[in-house]
Amino acid sequence: MVLLAAGVTGCSKNEEKINIGYMGTLSGRYSDLGQATLQGVMLAIEVSPVGERVNLVVRDDYGRPAEGAALLDEFSEAGVKYIIGPNLSSVASTVVPLLGTYGIFMMSPTASTSSLAGKKDNFARIIPNNSRKQTEGMSSYLINKLKINDIVILYDARNASYSNDIVKTFTESFMNHGGSIRDVRPFNPDSRERLGSLIEKDSANPPELYYVIGSAMDTSLIIWQMKKRGFGSKILIRKWATSDDFYRLGGEAVEGVMLFDYYVDQNSPAYAEFAKAYKNRFQKEPSWMNVYGYEAAMLLLNGLDDIQSGTNFVAALSKASAKGELFTDIEFDEYGDSYLPLHYFIIEKGETAYQGIAE
Repeated sequence: MVLLAAGVTGCSKNEEKINIGYMGTLSGRYSDLGQATLQGVMLAIEVSPVGERVNLVVRDDYGRPAEGAALLDEFSEAGVKYIIGPNLSSVASTVVPLLGTYGIFMMSPTASTSSLAGKKDNFARIIPNNSRKQTEGMSSYLINKLKINDIVILYDARNASYSNDIVKTFTESFMNHGGSIRDVRPFNPDSRERLGSLIEKDSANPPELYYVIGSAMDTSLIIWQMKKRGFGSKILIRKWATSDDFYRLGGEAVEGVMLFDYYVDQNSPAYAEFAKAYKNRFQKEPSWMNVYGYEAAMLLLNGLDDIQSGTNFVAALSKASAKGELFTDIEFDEYGDSYLPLHYFIIEKGETAYQGIAE
């Protein structure tokens, strides 16, 4: 897919517009993530005073690392120096090491692999990486607050940079806190393997909790298999899964599902203004994916003048974050890795119900 979308008109005829790229997964199994974050990016450009100076250059990486790497040539030829994206950690892991060669800077809304943390590489991101601190907080909460000690992990092996990262750090921290990981089972959405086969061996003795690390479609289908078999296990999922498709496909089966996430105050004036603008533009309620796309774009736009005047990329983003859009407590370290406090949620009546801080 190739699309060149101009920003809001009104720019001086003598002022050349800035081409900003969007690299996302707009086709295929993970397209819900790319399409939703793109909507957030589009809205940010439309409402930002800086947006009238911007042309948004959109490219589809199809969720494939090699495709993402090849797109850097296209962006470079189009004069793009700043890219919002990618969505998937597997794509980011391939693309980010190449950015310096092209002189391109990248802000990802959703790529959380820890393999890119602690590096000076022209890369920053809104979502915190899958750090030890994150999994320590989750493990402590599960064991000490929820009294869960027996877990089976099911994970999507295709997005390995994301899933393997989480499995490794979570397994180590959960066991260090005294918990038991009964089994770790990969699945590949591209194979013909029945998702129900992942849990067949547990029929006589289901675990206390399944931790499912996968896309909206696969996670909802796995949950349906658990419910169909009458398993009473609790279910923990990742933010990655909670798109509109997850609730549509999961229906009543996802009631009571747990997740750890980062908190956005939906009662704040900033969120109310964002939600109103989003509903007017797209005729539906915003999701977390729209929020992250919007916030990534807003931080880049708010820092654009400083970046262009020679301010360090990460320093400019840190300065922009102090103004506060939707994440008023976000912090960036010197490497462009963000920090947000972790919170605990349960899905109730098709929505994530806030239960409290998990750290």
